[in-house]
Amino acid sequence: MPPSDPTDEPTRLPVRRRPRLSRFLVAGALVGFVVGAVISLLGPDAPGSSAGQEVILLGATGAVFAGLAAAIVYLALDRRAGRD
Repeated sequence: MPPSDPTDEPTRLPVRRRPRLSRFLVAGALVGFVVGAVISLLGPDAPGSSAGQEVILLGATGAVFAGLAAAIVYLALDRRAGRD
């Protein structure tokens, strides 16, 4: 059996799997909207506003804050993925 030549083997390159920002932001915003909507439906009624207005307001607020939290998680995971 002839000795194997190291140049015959394919060169392996490191694969870096990085998270996608858009997926984190969309998932965070959806989760935040659902949580805000549930809180508005289960909480006390606000005087002078309808249930739909409460759902929209608290859902949008939850979407913004959860989207920001998702962006922070993305940055932490992206930084961790860049290290070898």
